[in-house]
Amino acid sequence: MKRSEQRREPRYVLEAEALIERASGEKVPASTINVSGGGLLLLLNQPLALELGEVVTCGLRLYAGKPLQSWGTGRVVRLSGSCVAIDFQAAAVSGSSDPPA
Repeated sequence: MKRSEQRREPRYVLEAEALIERASGEKVPASTINVSGGGLLLLLNQPLALELGEVVTCGLRLYAGKPLQSWGTGRVVRLSGSCVAIDFQAAAVSGSSDPPA
């Protein structure tokens, strides 16, 4: 039996270079699996012990040869192996809107 998904926003497949920045300043390379208006599903390039509820900032390289663009600050809402789901709507955090470099 297939579970029906109840998401706030439609998801779109997008393969792009991404960078997660933790509150500690640690930068973690990743790539996108899909995106929506409310979040991202990322594949980490290396194993990392992120925590559910952790607030991170994400940047994406949408255009070759261009710098990373800020995608937003969000909370880690799901971890599955090397996949990490970030929900931007769950982050009620004020801070810098600068993209990770």
